[in-house]
Amino acid sequence: MSEAAELAVAPVLCVGHVCVDLMNVTATYPEEDSKVGTNTVPNRFLLDDFAKYGIRTDSVVEVEGFSCPASCVILSQATGSRTIIHANAGLPELTPADFSTVNLSEFKWVHFEGRNVENVSKMIAHIRQHNKSMPAGETITISVEVEKAKAELDPLIPLPDVLFVSKDYAKLKGYTNMTDTVKKLQEEVRPGCTVICPWGEVGASAGRNGELVSSPAFPPKAVVDTLGAGDTFNAATIFALSQGHSLTNSVTFGCRLAGARVGVVGWEAFGDLVCKSDFKLTQIGEVLGRGS
Repeated sequence: MSEAAELAVAPVLCVGHVCVDLMNVTATYPEEDSKVGTNTVPNRFLLDDFAKYGIRTDSVVEVEGFSCPASCVILSQATGSRTIIHANAGLPELTPADFSTVNLSEFKWVHFEGRNVENVSKMIAHIRQHNKSMPAGETITISVEVEKAKAELDPLIPLPDVLFVSKDYAKLKGYTNMTDTVKKLQEEVRPGCTVICPWGEVGASAGRNGELVSSPAFPPKAVVDTLGAGDTFNAATIFALSQGHSLTNSVTFGCRLAGARVGVVGWEAFGDLVCKSDFKLTQIGEVLGRGS
C-alpha cells in the first residue's frame, strides 16, 4: 500500500482567493514591505500547478474577463525576509451563490481565508445548516484564519470551530504574546472552539475549553525563505487535527513543518525535504505521537 493510501482522509475544502507569487532573490533589500503595483499572469498557470501537486480544482470559480491576483516577492538573502508587491485588478469576491454549488458531503473540513466578512459569514451559515442534517460524527469542521490586521474581521471571531489568529491581528487587538491572545479570544469564540495563535520564531499557542497548550518553534540552521510559512503551519495543524491527534501534538506538528519550510527555498524543495526526512508520510504518526 502506498504512503498516501495509508493516510487517506476526506479532502479539506479551502475557500479564498488564489494568488500567483513571482519570486525575486536579492543579496539584500533595504526597505521591507513597500507596496506598489505589478502585472497579473494567466489563470491557466495556477490550475496546471494545482494539478501538478494533486490539488482538486473542480470547485474553483473562474470569473470571465479577470486574471488572478499576483504578487512579486523580493526575498532578502541577508535576512530571509520578504517584500511583496501585490496587484489585484478587481477580481470579484466569492459569493454565497458560488459556494452553494459545492457538494459539501464530500468534505469533513472547510477552511476559510478571513476576508469578505459578509459573504464568508453566509457561507459558514450554509455549512451550519448542512450540519443539522448530518448524524453525529459526520458534520463538517469549520476553520477560519484571521490574518490581516483589520478590525472589520472581528465579526468572524465567533463563527468557526477552529480559529487561527495571526500575530499581526493579535497586536491590533492589543495583545503582546501568543498565550494572552489565546486566553482572551477564548472569551469571544463559540463554545468548544479551538483558538490557535502562531507567533513566528517563538512558536504557537492554542486553547480549547480553558485548556492552554504551547509549542516552541523549530528553526532551521538558516532562515532562507519565509514565504508560505504561515500557510504551512495552518495546513499541517489542520491535517493533524483532522486525523484525530491531540491539540498539543497538532500544533507542534504545525510548528515543525513551518520551521522546515523556512529553511529551504520554494515549495518543490520543501516537498522533497518532507518526503525524505523524518516528516515522511509513513512516520507522521511518530512525529505527532499517536499515544497522546
